[in-house]
Amino acid sequence: MRCAPYGVASHNDLDTLASVSRDSAAITHYDPRCQYGSAVLNLTIANLLMEREHPLHSALDHVEGDAPDELVSALAAVPDGVSDAELQTNGYVVTTLQTALYYALTADTTREAIIETINRGGDADTIGAIAGAVAGARHGPESLPSAWLDEIAERAELETLAAELVEIS
Repeated sequence: MRCAPYGVASHNDLDTLASVSRDSAAITHYDPRCQYGSAVLNLTIANLLMEREHPLHSALDHVEGDAPDELVSALAAVPDGVSDAELQTNGYVVTTLQTALYYALTADTTREAIIETINRGGDADTIGAIAGAVAGARHGPESLPSAWLDEIAERAELETLAAELVEIS
């Protein structure tokens, strides 16, 4: 939920992005599923920013052979091989990513992706943050509802930081 800025800052160097994503996740999550999950998430964001046709599957191709099979097979099913009824919101990295990526890659808008994801309950803040990051990369920053943005006290500072991330990429 906190790693998406790497996907923006390093989207032009996928090998570095994958490595930095895993290293960042390792600080708090020793499990390789978490580390590679962060890499897949950020690679998907990078692929969306570079307008690749199959952003998630390109991300999985990048880590396949190294990433845990359980993670790769669960995410490879998104979006067509998994149904809405199968999605879980229990906080487990594999199901969290599967659910967040499903909504982020199938919703018509960023707003819809976030609302559909968090309304499922469970670990809603994490899953919603992930879905929002991916849907935002997919639909662009202008897709965020202005009514939501207007409620952020530090909006100007965050927009400045986002612009700086884009500049360093």
